[in-house]
Amino acid sequence: MMHQPPHHLPRLLVSSSSSSETGEMDPRVWRRLPQPLVDRVLACLPTPSFLRLRAACRRFYSLLYSSPFLHSHLLLSPHLPFFAFAVPSAGHLFLLDPTRQAPSWSRLPLPLPAPGAGQAQAAFSPAAASAGLLAFLSDASGHKTLLLANPITRLLAPLPLCPSARLSPTVGLAAGPTSFIAVVAGDDLVSPYAVKNISADTFVADAASVPPSGFWAPSSLLPRLSSLDPRAGMAFASGRFYCMSSSPFAVLVFDVAANEWSKVQPPMRRFLRSPALVELGGGREREARVALVAAVEKSRLSVPRSVRVWTMRGGGHHGGAAAAGGVGGAWTEVARMPPDVHAQFAAAEAGRGFECAAHGDFVVLAPRGPASPVLVFDSRHDEWRWAPPCPYPYAGGGIGIGAGFRVFAYEPRLATPAIGLLDATAPAALHGMQG
Repeated sequence: MMHQPPHHLPRLLVSSSSSSETGEMDPRVWRRLPQPLVDRVLACLPTPSFLRLRAACRRFYSLLYSSPFLHSHLLLSPHLPFFAFAVPSAGHLFLLDPTRQAPSWSRLPLPLPAPGAGQAQAAFSPAAASAGLLAFLSDASGHKTLLLANPITRLLAPLPLCPSARLSPTVGLAAGPTSFIAVVAGDDLVSPYAVKNISADTFVADAASVPPSGFWAPSSLLPRLSSLDPRAGMAFASGRFYCMSSSPFAVLVFDVAANEWSKVQPPMRRFLRSPALVELGGGREREARVALVAAVEKSRLSVPRSVRVWTMRGGGHHGGAAAAGGVGGAWTEVARMPPDVHAQFAAAEAGRGFECAAHGDFVVLAPRGPASPVLVFDSRHDEWRWAPPCPYPYAGGGIGIGAGFRVFAYEPRLATPAIGLLDATAPAALHGMQG
């Protein structure tokens, strides 16, 4: 399967010799373990390991529908900083595990809704991800439909229709155990034939709020001359969403509590290419930092072409007035792609740009185009390494990552309580990871 975790159950084999001689657990001991203790051990397994183990017996499989077990698994299972590659018409998510020295691949079926009788399949595209949830946005222009989905359990939950009509907006998602925030920004349809980046709509759902099923907050106004790219997505840290604006490049900051947007100047903005804002670090014990990953091209530099990583100092806690005029010196360069790696990366990218995402301490960069290689950067150890090619075919007839793909930071989770705030539906069959 897809992931060989560092923590797994020992082989429970029956043996007539003692456990000290064979190194295996004595069945006379483990058969008498209290069931709550066994459940506690299973709750500490990574999600891929438990999905393999659930077929061992009916009792283990039933834990998938046990609320106390799912709650324990959410708290105790290790964090998995995976990446999900979504390829148009592939029908699957291709998952990359960067934690190994040689990163490994697996795949998950895309949990899109089945059309009703006599209806055509509605077109949805992956738009954002957070805390085990994927957000799918309807492709049709107008008042958009946003779906939240757990690809492991195939739970689906639609949000109420977006209040503003849009063409191809940028989407951000931040989910916690009992709440989530979704932002749909830009590409306002001011007429059937014209769009402008004017506003953003924010949906907030919290188990402690009234109603807990959530609501659309009043629309917020984007800064003037904003130009959003829906493929770039949004990053979230310290109660703020961050996204890139082009022509010229700028970082747009959305304060959720204040429902206000501001603008921050990125480093070397006149020489950036394919900039991407990502959430670096984070996890259960650390707060995420906003990072900027971009190619830099400037002839007067000692290294004219490179790919660099910056982090925003102080998490972008700037006042609205200061941020509106741009904040200089707010970024610190933390990494630069080595020249030999950059030469290979530039040859693969060939000026087409690249997709980028970060999860925990890992950053992935994938040049746009068919059969693209994937580069993994381990920020904690300052290591750059190439992932092996994706071995799975897709509907386009190729093997590997196809053209037009998107990449998201994704953690496979059995339990995503935030989706329960909405009216969720699930098919009868549970689909696990295939690898």
